[in-house]
Order: sequence, then C-alpha cells, then structure tokens
Amino acid sequence: SYPGADYDIYEIPQFELKDLDNIKTINTDLFSGDFVLNVWASWCITCVIEHPYLMRLNSKGIPVIGLNYKDEREDAVIWLNKYGNPYDLILHDYKGTFALDLGVTGAPETFLINDGEVVAHYQGEVNEIIWQDVFLPVIKEMEMF
Repeated sequence: SYPGADYDIYEIPQFELKDLDNIKTINTDLFSGDFVLNVWASWCITCVIEHPYLMRLNSKGIPVIGLNYKDEREDAVIWLNKYGNPYDLILHDYKGTFALDLGVTGAPETFLINDGEVVAHYQGEVNEIIWQDVFLPVIKEMEMF
C-alpha cells in the first residue's frame, strides 16, 4: 500500500451544504457518477502547490468537486480568483462536519468517488506521481471516466 493512500470502500456520508456562492444547497443525492473530491482551503499552503495539477486534471475533462474546508467564503473566493478554479462545483464546509464524517484530518486530501462510494482516498498533495500510483490503477480497474 502507498503511504497516505487508503482503499477502503464506503458510502459517502449523508450531508447537506451550501455551495461556495451560498446559492445552491447540495446534498448526498447529488453525488452520483464518477468524480474526484478535493479538500482544500485558502489557508492551506500545500493546496497552492497542488493546485496546478488539479487545473490539469480539469483540463483533461476529469470532474473535480471541491470541498472548501474550515474556510471563510470571502478568503476562498479571493484564493480562486488568484490561482484559478479547477472545480465543477464547490461545497462550503465551514464547520468541517462533512469533512470529519468523510474521514478528513486536514487539507489537502483527495477522494475518488464512484457512484456514491469512496473507492480511494489520499492524504496530502496530489501530483502526477500520486495520480499514476494511487488513483489511476483504481480508475482503470473500475472503468471510471
């Protein structure tokens, strides 16, 4: 097993959160299909390092959903305006309750979601090596994307 990687399969816990713009309410039912869930925050230094890789994933057509973790809305928006937005959707988890239910210990963390189930989880920065070694084997095996 890869350090920082976890392949326990479990259902996404029930949740209801607002999006970063505080307009849409998103809940567990909207989490269908295959996508990458990335936990990030404007205060997270490693998130800045990881960010260009998420932009690359997005440009390759891989759906990436952001989970903004224990962050002020305004700070998160300023951060995205500065670095770019690789996310198809961003959930705002100010209190960190959904993140905690998911098993998040900090940021960044990345989850691979397949039809409402977590099929891989990585704690730390995702880059080309991590993508190839941790996520790609699962993606190929499960015929995702």
